[in-house]
Amino acid sequence: MELIDRYIYAVTQRLPEQQRTDIKQELQGLIEDMLEERAPAGRVSQEDAESVLLELGHPSALAAQYRGFDRYLIGPMMFDPYLTTLKIVLVSIGMALTALFAIETIVKPQEILEHFTEYLVSLFSAGAQGFCWVTIVFAWIGHRQQRDAAGREGMNKDWKPADLPQIPDMNTQIKMSEPIGGIIFTVLFTVLCLYSIDLLGIWRINDGGRTVIPFLNADVFHGYLPLIWVLAALGILKESVKIIVRKRTGRMLALHILVSITSTILVCVILADSAIWNPDFIQQVEAAGLLSPVWKDYDRVISIWNGVSEWIITIIALFTVLDILSESYKWYRVKPSAG
Repeated sequence: MELIDRYIYAVTQRLPEQQRTDIKQELQGLIEDMLEERAPAGRVSQEDAESVLLELGHPSALAAQYRGFDRYLIGPMMFDPYLTTLKIVLVSIGMALTALFAIETIVKPQEILEHFTEYLVSLFSAGAQGFCWVTIVFAWIGHRQQRDAAGREGMNKDWKPADLPQIPDMNTQIKMSEPIGGIIFTVLFTVLCLYSIDLLGIWRINDGGRTVIPFLNADVFHGYLPLIWVLAALGILKESVKIIVRKRTGRMLALHILVSITSTILVCVILADSAIWNPDFIQQVEAAGLLSPVWKDYDRVISIWNGVSEWIITIIALFTVLDILSESYKWYRVKPSAG
């Protein structure tokens, strides 16, 4: 019966993926045995099914019995998504730092030993921080789920099988490529800001080797590193929830909008500080022979550089609006199924 399928789905979705098939079969057998006791002739009514499900209790409570939720920092239900996210984060950190090591070696090959030492230290430091942040995020999510489950258990007396949600349509599923891509982008952005912000600039090859005229004032920018960590945590939180939920829901959309707007505000706060931009950028470009006051477009270049902060903020804000509209549209298309 549809009601029984919905109940089994509600229970198994709260369990680790590797346990779902076995527990689904076990639960199906248990429900069939209980129905046979109530309807020996095999004529099972809707009332019989509801009576069995009421006896089994709220899906959250039954799932908690199967998984022993309270004994874990990262519960069994969360462990598979946790490992998946952790692997993506650590691999992304390794790839990003390796790429930066290669770039810095190309820019200053005479300092390769120093670069290699910094690479190893950064690899260990960033890996440890990535591990801590992912663990903190999943522990927080698990704590919230545990608290919500406790609240639902307190409402078991008022729970009815008719309250069971519908089994979601496959169209509501979130492809794993979305959160994986989001995590990789977040890690690359964070690693760049933490370790090689001075590589963002105009690259120049001359007789003395390769040099970079940086866009940003690294000393001032490093003062915003706490905000960078907040941005990284928000990004990992959003993508981790996608990996856990794996479907488009109203709450998932609300989280996406909240994180997107908050992240955009934090980025704009950083970019709005004129002190983070390299104050000697124009002079350095002129000294490198890449710009001259006698050029026809000199004033235009100066104007663009002076307004770069406003332009970037506008582009980021526009991108955020388009992203929210796109995500809202994806949710709207499956809204009847997503709930």
